[in-house]
Amino acid sequence: MRREGGYAIIKIITFLARRQDLPADAFHAAWRHARSAALPGLRGCVLNIPLEIHSRSDVALLDMDPIDGIEELWFDDLATAEAMLAATRDAEAGYRGASRSFVTAEAWQVSMPPGPRPGVKSFTAIRRRDDATPEAFQHAWREVHGAMAATVPLLRGFVLSGIVAERPTPGPALRMALPLDGIAESWCADMDARRAMVVSPEAQHWFADGATFLGQVKTFLLREAVLLAPPVSAAPRPVPAGR
Repeated sequence: MRREGGYAIIKIITFLARRQDLPADAFHAAWRHARSAALPGLRGCVLNIPLEIHSRSDVALLDMDPIDGIEELWFDDLATAEAMLAATRDAEAGYRGASRSFVTAEAWQVSMPPGPRPGVKSFTAIRRRDDATPEAFQHAWREVHGAMAATVPLLRGFVLSGIVAERPTPGPALRMALPLDGIAESWCADMDARRAMVVSPEAQHWFADGATFLGQVKTFLLREAVLLAPPVSAAPRPVPAGR
């Protein structure tokens, strides 16, 4: 089934900074309270709190202001999304400072295992190389790099979210190098598994491939709060047996 813009479901990703007069814990409490209410048309809701920022020696760091949270909301269509978000704007004003928000379409490359979600999540905002066309970037990212993820041991989920459009948000705009071309998210069972994953030969080969088409990236390790389990919007590639 294909809907708005050719996508079966959309995911809105918003980078959030707290109001300057709010401490971090008050921001997180108000944010969670606002999104815990029953909201018509909402198909999934995950709030992410940044824990660490990771950089790479082989890819430039994406320039952006500090953030206090990353919000992911799933909807059947953009009209439903905008109606719901307009209805919650007053509540958001109590905690929201600068922000940037993007309409995305996700494609799973490695499915999550059944049961509780893996404990460690990595989230990477991506700009393509200046000398790469959007079409060349999407091919390298989705068709080549995405497929390689299935070979990486201890990876327990990997999804690519392509940027469909930036959407307007209330309040000041978060300073960020634009345009973004995509967002990659991956999961491991725990930090020990992640450390073992990143030094594996398969992961090193995977990272080296990424350096051939990535221009700038910023990677966050996050703590997830899943308020409404999101749908899986594309058929994932399974993890190979024994990995």
